[in-house]
Amino acid sequence: MKRVLLLCLSFLLGVAACFAQQDAKAVDILNKASAAYVKAGGVKAAFSLQMMHPKGVKGESLKGSIRLKGQKFKLDVEDMTTWFDGSNQWVYLKSNQEVNVSNPTEEELLTINPINVFQLYKHGYNCSYKGSGTSSGLAVNTILLTPKNKYSQVSGILVSFEKNSLRPVTIAITNKDKSGTTVNITSYQGGNAFADNLFVFPAKEYPSTQVIDLR
Repeated sequence: MKRVLLLCLSFLLGVAACFAQQDAKAVDILNKASAAYVKAGGVKAAFSLQMMHPKGVKGESLKGSIRLKGQKFKLDVEDMTTWFDGSNQWVYLKSNQEVNVSNPTEEELLTINPINVFQLYKHGYNCSYKGSGTSSGLAVNTILLTPKNKYSQVSGILVSFEKNSLRPVTIAITNKDKSGTTVNITSYQGGNAFADNLFVFPAKEYPSTQVIDLR
């Protein structure tokens, strides 16, 4: 369940650019959305997440929030909190009273940090413009991201950005077995001044927690 949840959260907020042979309009939107994210500074966002099991069977619904500062983030979902300080990652599971510490690779971060949708161009995804429309009552542009690796379990990711602010609104992830997740970003606020220690596991606040160091 933990692995599925992290995978489902992997693509929540951003996109930076796509290379040659990509859709020019999609590239332009993604570049502008990336620039808007960088300009926003510290970002705080809340989201709802609908999971789908294989064959398209509806799964559980979750709510969460994330705070970001550059590559650093703190993610809260139900009984799990994740901190990442740019190098070290702590995943705290309230139900188990344990925290796992690791040094994730860029690929691994794609299955943890929602903001990394902005970085998919670095990891073998094509992008194409799928048109404009509305999502959650907002005018949006929608981009389709598809993996170049034919062995990827992901078949496609639809990301909708609000036309004016360029903030992400909806991310729909579909796997080849028809499982996946739809993420709706319910609030998105930039300009926050987050202290660096926000993104580090506060060990003193969890004195009875078992630490499992996987580094």
